[in-house]
Amino acid sequence: MKFTSIILFLLILSSKTFCQKNDFNVVSSNTVLGRNLITNTDIKGVQYQFPNYIYKTSLDTTTGFLTVQLRGLSKNKKWLKNKGTILQYDLNNKKLLWSKKIHYQSSGLQFFTGVLIYTVSGKSYLLNPNTGKKQRELSTDIFYVDPDNKIGIGYKHRNPGNYSDKLQGVDLKTGNIIWERKIIRDFGWNDLQYLNDSTLIIVAAGLHTINLFNGKGWDYNTKTGKKDYTEAVITDVAGVALGILTGTFVTATGHNLVRDIVSNVLFDSSSVYLASREQLVKIDKKTGKIIWKNVFPKDLPSKSIIFLDDTLIYMINKGYAYMGNRQLNFGKPFLAAYDKKTGKQKYLSLTGVVKEPILSLSLFNNEIFLIFKNRLAKYSIKTGQLIGSKKFQKENIGEMKYFVGNSIFIENNDDILISLPQFDTTNLFFYTNKEKVYSINEQLNITDTIEINRLLYNYMKTKSFRFLATKKKTLIIDNKGNKIAKVQASSNAMLLTKTLYDKQNNSFIAIDLKELLNN
Repeated sequence: MKFTSIILFLLILSSKTFCQKNDFNVVSSNTVLGRNLITNTDIKGVQYQFPNYIYKTSLDTTTGFLTVQLRGLSKNKKWLKNKGTILQYDLNNKKLLWSKKIHYQSSGLQFFTGVLIYTVSGKSYLLNPNTGKKQRELSTDIFYVDPDNKIGIGYKHRNPGNYSDKLQGVDLKTGNIIWERKIIRDFGWNDLQYLNDSTLIIVAAGLHTINLFNGKGWDYNTKTGKKDYTEAVITDVAGVALGILTGTFVTATGHNLVRDIVSNVLFDSSSVYLASREQLVKIDKKTGKIIWKNVFPKDLPSKSIIFLDDTLIYMINKGYAYMGNRQLNFGKPFLAAYDKKTGKQKYLSLTGVVKEPILSLSLFNNEIFLIFKNRLAKYSIKTGQLIGSKKFQKENIGEMKYFVGNSIFIENNDDILISLPQFDTTNLFFYTNKEKVYSINEQLNITDTIEINRLLYNYMKTKSFRFLATKKKTLIIDNKGNKIAKVQASSNAMLLTKTLYDKQNNSFIAIDLKELLNN
C-alpha cells in the first residue's frame, strides 16, 4: 500500500510539472520602437521581456498565442545550454498560459499554425495549445502540416535508427491516420510544393504527387543520392559545416550516404522538370507519365540548377553534394542545354577543373557568369563555350562566395535606395569572405569596391513597401526607394496583419505599422 501511494504521488507530481505556470515573469511594456520619417513622429509598439534567451518562437495570429522556447547561454554567451523552457503566452491578454521544462538533447518541439507537437524519449504528442497538456500520442513522425486542413504528413514512427518508408497522412484534429503510402526516404526530402490547394509534390528519390485527403498520386522514382560512399573519398569532404536547413526536410539515412544529387523542380503549364543522379526528365504534371528523358553519363551529375526559356532547358551542374550537413566535391561541374520539346542535348560543356565546384552563377547579356573559389568565368548561353576566365588572389580580395543580386540595396546620390543591379546596370557584383562587395565588368575586371556597411538587405516586401535590414534595424521604403520609416527590427522580423514581430535576445517585440502602411 505504501509503495502504491509513492507511485501515485510521483504520477501526480509529474503531471503537474509537465505543464505549469511556474514563477516566470514576462514583462510587457509599451515603448517607442521606431520613427516615421515622413511625419517625424514616433512609431510605438509592445516589448515583451522574457527571463532567458529566446531560442525559437512561433505566433498563431488567429489566437494571439506566442509559443516561446527559452534556452540558457553559457557564461561567454557563445554556446546554448541543453536545458530550457517552453512558454505559451497570450499576446492579446498579456498572460502566461503555461510553461514546461525541456531538455533539447532528448526532446523537441515542432510548431505549425495552431499545432504543437512535442517529442520526448522517441515518442511524439499533440499538445493542447491552451493548457500544454498531452492530447494524444502520435504514431507518426510529423514532418509537414497543412495549416488550413490540419493534416500532418510524416513517416510511421519507429525506434531511432529503424526507419520506415511508410508515409502517413494524419488528421491532427483527431489523431487518426487517414491514409498510408510508400515513399522512399533513403536520400531525404529535397523540396515540397503545392500544385493546388489539395495536392503536394514532394522531391524525394524522385517526384511524388500527394492528395492531402487520400494520399493518392503518381510516382516518378530516381536516384538523388549515393549509398555506401567509401572512406577514401570521405576525406575530401569540405571543412565548412552547413546549417541544418540545407534544403532537406527529412533527414537522409546512413552515415556514409551522399545526398542532394538533384536539381530544383521546375514547372510550366503542363509539365514538370527535374535532374537527378540518373537523368533529366520532363513529366506530364497530371498523369506522371515521362514525356522524355536524357540519361547522364556515369559519375557526372551532382547538385544542380535548372531553368527555362521558350525553347530550351538549361542545367548548371555545380560539382558538389552533401554528406550529412557537410559539402564535398562530387560529380563534375558543367553547363548543358536541352531542347524543351524533345530532350535532345544541344551542348554539354565541362568547366575544366573537377575539384573546382561552381559556387554561384548569374545570367547577364546572354552570358553565364560562374564563381569558383578563386576564379571567375563566363560562358555563352547559346553555345556553352568558354568566353573568358580570370583568377583572383585570395590575399587581395578574400575568398569568393556568391553573386549579389536584386535583394541588396544601396543609396544613390539622390538619397534614393535602389538595388545594386539598378545602381550600376553595366556591371555584376560579387561578395567575398572579407565582407566586401566587388563590381566587375564584362571583361571580368574589378571596377569598384563597396564596403558592406553601405548595403542593406531587402528581406521582405509588400505591394507598396520594402523592408531593408541593416544590422538590428529595419528601414522601410516605398516602391520608388524613398525612406518612409526606421524601426528596431532585424532581418528575421515577420509582418502579420500589419504588425511587425521580431525576437531579440531575451525580448519579443510587436511594432504596430497599421497607420504607416495604410497611408
